[in-house]
Amino acid sequence: MHSARVSSTRDFLVGTLLGIGALLLPCEPLQAEGPKHPAKPLLWKIEGNGLESPSYLFGTIHLGGEPLATLHPAAAKAFDSADLVYTEVAMDAETQMTMSLEAVRKDGKTLTESIGPELTKQLDEELKRINPALDATPFDALKTWAIAVALPLLPSQMKGEKTLDSLIWERAVAAGKQAAGIERPIDQLGIFNDLTEAEQIILLEETIRQSNEDRAAGRDSMAAMVEAYVAGDLAAIQREVDQSMQSLAESDHQDFGERLLKRVLTDREVTMAASIDESLRQAPAKTHFFAAGAGHFGGEISIRTHLAAKGYTVTTITE
Repeated sequence: MHSARVSSTRDFLVGTLLGIGALLLPCEPLQAEGPKHPAKPLLWKIEGNGLESPSYLFGTIHLGGEPLATLHPAAAKAFDSADLVYTEVAMDAETQMTMSLEAVRKDGKTLTESIGPELTKQLDEELKRINPALDATPFDALKTWAIAVALPLLPSQMKGEKTLDSLIWERAVAAGKQAAGIERPIDQLGIFNDLTEAEQIILLEETIRQSNEDRAAGRDSMAAMVEAYVAGDLAAIQREVDQSMQSLAESDHQDFGERLLKRVLTDREVTMAASIDESLRQAPAKTHFFAAGAGHFGGEISIRTHLAAKGYTVTTITE
């Protein structure tokens, strides 16, 4: 389930994983090659419906490193003009600590005890592909869903790369802008904390299965997502999102997959659009910059279409 849409939940979970054990492992140096920033901005202007100044939607990717970490000039201009900056959830230390604690098990079991020896073996193999010194042992205190959600992003984080979302938050704070979250932490964490342990195990099994299938096919979903983002190709990003998210829904666990996808995608886009609408109405004279996973802005129904239905004019900025 390695979609760009599982967003900030993964951001803080990967930090939790590294804090628990992976910081003890060697990290690869950052590479500085290729373009300096994405070719096109995934940026939209919000106007109308009583707004006294334009605001912006910005599609992020929950990975890091160059050129992802450098905003396209149009996105940088929109960011600089903003009075208020929002990421999917707040990224201040207190919020992140609260969220991290929600990933810790409270059932009296360890991760490996809960998932059993066979799945532990599969997880160990997957982790060792990321780093030969890594296995499940340092993560025994975590809930099963936590390792499942964070696993696909570990390779990027093991290079010391901060996600674009984190950099936007840090940049906003450094510039003295008001920074806040579009969603409350419970909006993201509740999706996974409400899963039964059996469902969490399915999620981990499917995450590993998808990774193995990608390798067998010579495919790297994360690399494909990065390539699409750097090209500024929202349609290609949407195809990657749809492919990765539909895999679970089309597996042997179709009912569970469809219910989870509804909560991760459809329901959240409705609530995020409502939150954005509320923020705009509370401060119509100010410029707002809303940063969320690019996949939330693509497709026939998205945050953009929900805002348009509320009376806003949402226009694509191409350069």
